[in-house]
Order: sequence, then structure tokens, then C-alpha cells
Amino acid sequence: MTETQPRTGTRPLDPRPTRALIVSAFVGPVIASAGVVALVAARDDLPARIAVHWGVDGAPDRFLGFTGTAVTAGLATALVPLALVALGRFMHRSARGLAAALAGGIAVLLGAVTFGSALAQRGSSSATSGFPGWGWLIAALVGAVLVGTALARWGRSDEAVRPGPRGPLPAEAARLEVSTTTRLAWVGRTALPSRGVLIVSVLGLLAVVWVAMSGVPWVLVIVPALGVLLVGTSAARVVIDQSGLRVTSLGLTWLTVALDHIDHASVGTVSPMREFGGWGSRVAIDGRRGYVTRAGEALVIRRIGQSDVVVTIDGGDEAAAVLNTLALRVG
Repeated sequence: MTETQPRTGTRPLDPRPTRALIVSAFVGPVIASAGVVALVAARDDLPARIAVHWGVDGAPDRFLGFTGTAVTAGLATALVPLALVALGRFMHRSARGLAAALAGGIAVLLGAVTFGSALAQRGSSSATSGFPGWGWLIAALVGAVLVGTALARWGRSDEAVRPGPRGPLPAEAARLEVSTTTRLAWVGRTALPSRGVLIVSVLGLLAVVWVAMSGVPWVLVIVPALGVLLVGTSAARVVIDQSGLRVTSLGLTWLTVALDHIDHASVGTVSPMREFGGWGSRVAIDGRRGYVTRAGEALVIRRIGQSDVVVTIDGGDEAAAVLNTLALRVG
């Protein structure tokens, strides 16, 4: 699917998404360089064999020498985010801010985990290098979120805030023949098919068994939380009203489209894996946003000057008619 442009009027392209992506390319190498310098400065206080991995019981199960630790940490911190930057370069311009946020946030997280865990072993021996603790990990997560959020906000296209003009609704676009004073709304649901629910349930059961067998406190927190998130996002509520479209689950809003951003809505088909690389709230490489839970019928919203939005629902023709009718009312 190609990039959608306004049908009337032109505006210069907003450079901020690309600039944010370029800046994010430097985050990983800078953190990697700083981490290597810190390791060299602390070399005399580090054990001869540095623990680089821990089992679920908190005991180290993999060790490297100083050089191996520095090289592995440096390459991971620098190159993994750069791979995301390279991917972002080929994505739709409106999605580059998200790619920049992921690259920058992962660079901070990798740098803190790899270099931080090594530096936390100063003054200890290889045999006593237990799990470094939660303090540095929480700090890493907070730092990653802050950097990612900053890059995402900077890389948000101005067109997402102030869309261009919308031309007349296409003749083939569905709409309702009602008065402009009639209040309209549509409520639907997007959910995994029964087979998908079964797979999610089995995965959740396996996670519970793993937790029960491990008996490790941090696993008891993380695994059930991931299970709740997975099950909770397998279905979502879709609401269309005078404020636009919203997709929500677990009390969170995963996707929104304002009425004044809509060119028109229609019904199409979608293949989650082929077009979006998976299920749930997704961003395709061509910039399309989507909440996809199955293959088949989907509501397709063409936005003004931005990429499309896709939501898999039943009754997409009714939803498109309501959305088009409401969009006409805002000019």
C-alpha cells in the first residue's frame, strides 16, 4: 500500500521524524563508548571472569574475560539499535519517530544491562557474582522510557497534529442518509478467533507451570504480568462517535483517529503476519497503524496526508458508513 497524500492542497514534509531517527543512531555508539571507558577505568577492581548471564535462581551461569565482556557489551549496545535505525529508514516517514524511540530506548537498556551488570561486580570474585539486584535494572528501564519518550515526541510528525485539507468524500464511500443533528455512534469488538484464544491460554498455562517450578520472586512478578498483558490485548473494544475512533482494552487506549484526520473509511482485508508481522497493536513497515487480531475483513481508514489505519472487526461496512458520515460533519 502506498503513502496516502491529501487530495487537496500540499504542504512541505515535516523533517522531524527523520531527524529523530538520525539522532537515535548516535545513542547506542555513544553509550557503548562511555561503557567501554568505564570498564577500562574499573578493570583492576573487576573479577578475572566476569558474570554475563544469570539463571532463574540468581546464580551466574556464563562468564567472559574482560576483553570478551567489553567487546560483547559494546557491539550489542551499538549495533542492535543501529539495526532498528536501518529498518526505520525504510519505513513510512510517519513511523520513523516510533523507530527512533525504540532504537534509543533499547540502546539505553542494553547499555545499562550489559555494562551496568559488569560494573556492579567490582570488588567481587567470579564465584560470588550473584544477580546485581533490582536498583540498576529499574534505573535502566526508567532511562530507556525517558529517552524513548523524548525521541517519540520529537519524531512525531506535525501532520499528525494539524492535518491538511480534506476534499469531497469519494462517491463510492459508504455513508448514512440522516440529518446533521442525529447523534451517531458505533460500538464493536475486535478479538482473536477461538484458535488464537486457545493458543494464548496454553501459553499462559505453561507460564504458570514455569513460575510454580522456579519459585524465584522476580519470575513470580514478570511472567504473570506478561500473561495478563497478552490475554488482555487479545480482544479490544472499538468505539466510533463524535470524537473519532478509539480502540481500548485493559483500560488503555491503543489506537485513536480524530474525525478531522479522516479522508474516508472503507472495508478491506488484512493478513496480520504478512502485512503487520503479528497480531495486536502494530505498525507496518509502510507506516500503516493497525489493531489486527485475525485475517479477513477489516475497517480501513485513509487519513489526510498520513498512512492508513486498519482495524479487524465484523460489520466493517456499518462502521465505515458511520465514520464517513461523522467525518463529513467536521468539514
